[in-house]
Amino acid sequence: MSDVDSRAFFGAVLKAIACTRNHNADETGYAEGVLAPATRIREFEKEVGERGLTPAEIEQVLGWLDSTFRTKQTPAEEREYYLGKIAEVSGLARLPENVGV
Repeated sequence: MSDVDSRAFFGAVLKAIACTRNHNADETGYAEGVLAPATRIREFEKEVGERGLTPAEIEQVLGWLDSTFRTKQTPAEEREYYLGKIAEVSGLARLPENVGV
């Protein structure tokens, strides 16, 4: 996983968060399950800079993304679509086992 394009990876993850519709009316849950993880991802992107990501870091970011999907109650097909796009644009050969749909 060290050949992952970090910039493309973060861009695709943040795009997935921005583009998925929120099907959950709980505003408190949205703040905790979408806004907080998205902020962590942006901060982590700045921290990482131009260096490559470790497999553990990729899993962490995808875990934050999964939190947003679960909070927004994103349908499985849409999750699968965005995870595929993330893998495609970033050069990720395969998604980690624990990243589910």
